[in-house]
Amino acid sequence: MVQRSKILIVTSQTGGGHISLAEALRDQLMGDYEIEIVDPQPGFIAFHYRLVSRYALWLWGAEFRWMNSPERAWRAHRLFTLWVVRELSALIARSRPALIISTYPFLTSEVTYVLRWLKLSIPFVMLFADPDRVHASWLSERGASATFAPTRETYQQALASGFVAERVHLVGWPVRAQFRQPQRQERATLLTSLGLDAQGFTVFLQGGGEGAAQFTQTVERVLGVGEEIQIILATGTHQRLYRRFRDVPRLYALPFTREIAEYMAAADVIMGKAGPNMLFESVALGKPFIATTYIPGQEEANLEFIRRYGLGWVAQTPKEQHELLTRLMADREEWVNMQRSVEAYWRWNEEENRKMVLVIGGLIEGGE
Repeated sequence: MVQRSKILIVTSQTGGGHISLAEALRDQLMGDYEIEIVDPQPGFIAFHYRLVSRYALWLWGAEFRWMNSPERAWRAHRLFTLWVVRELSALIARSRPALIISTYPFLTSEVTYVLRWLKLSIPFVMLFADPDRVHASWLSERGASATFAPTRETYQQALASGFVAERVHLVGWPVRAQFRQPQRQERATLLTSLGLDAQGFTVFLQGGGEGAAQFTQTVERVLGVGEEIQIILATGTHQRLYRRFRDVPRLYALPFTREIAEYMAAADVIMGKAGPNMLFESVALGKPFIATTYIPGQEEANLEFIRRYGLGWVAQTPKEQHELLTRLMADREEWVNMQRSVEAYWRWNEEENRKMVLVIGGLIEGGE
C-alpha cells in the first residue's frame, strides 16, 4: 500500500469557526492525503476567549480592533511566537508533514519562524478566515508558499497589501462535507419526526449567541409572528436553554449534535449570529440567512457582505425581525428571489473550491 502524504492543519479552539474551517479542509483533502488537525496553543488562550466572549464581548471587540494595525499585529505575533514555539516545534518534528495549513492568524508567522528555526522547507499555506475584511494579523506574513483567499474581497485585499500575486489563490469558502453532500431525510418526514408541521414555515435558530434573557425574547418574538411559523432551536451544549424550550409548542429544541446539516436543510431560513461559517454553511444548503447579531469588530463587516451578495437579510432589532418574518410569511416571492441569489453564489463558490486541491497537490509534489 502506497503511503499517503500527510497534511498538518494548525488551528485554534477560540470559538468554533477556525475549527470548522480546518474540518472543511480535512473533508475536502482526506481522500488524497492523511490529515492531522491540532491546536498547539497553551490552554489559557482558549480559556480567555470563552471567558471574554461569554461575559465581556465588548472587550473581545476592543482587543480585535486594537490589534488591527500592522505594527500592533506584528508585536502580537512576536508574543504569540514565544507562547507556541516549543509546542509547535515538537508537533512539526513529530508529525513530519509534507505540507502545513493554518486557519488561524496567530499560527502564520509563528509557523514560518519555527520552520526557519528547524531548517525545514515544508510548504506552508494560509487560509484567511475573514470573508470581507482581512484582519491585520493575517497580513503580517507574506512569505507563505500559498495564501488562500475565500472571497473576491479578501483576494483583492491581499494583492493590495503587497502579497505576491502568483502565491495568492481565490478558492471560495470551504464548508464541511455534511453541508456539501448532506445525508438527510425528506424535509416533511424529518419535520414530522420532530413533532412539527411538515408544511409550516420553519426557522432554524442558533441558540446561545446572546444573553439567556435576550435570547428567550428572540424565540418568543419569532413564535409570535403567527401560528404557521415554527422553530428548530439549536441549543448546543447550553443545557439551561434546552430545558427552557424543550416543551414549548411549535418548537423543537435540538441538543448538541455534530451532524446538524439535515436540521438546517429542513428549515426555510437560518437565523442567528453573523459568523462566517454558519453563513456559508447556510449558503451551501441553499438557505437564506437572517443575521440578528454579530461579534463586535470581528463580524461587523459580514453584515454588508450578506447584503452585497443577497445571501439573506440583516434584522438586528426586535421590530426588524418581526417585520421581516411577517413579510416572508405573507409573500413567498421575496424568499424565493433571495434563495435564487444564495444558490447563484454557491455555484460560484463551488467552482472556486476546486482550485484548492490542485494548488496543494502542486506544492506537495514540488516539495518532494
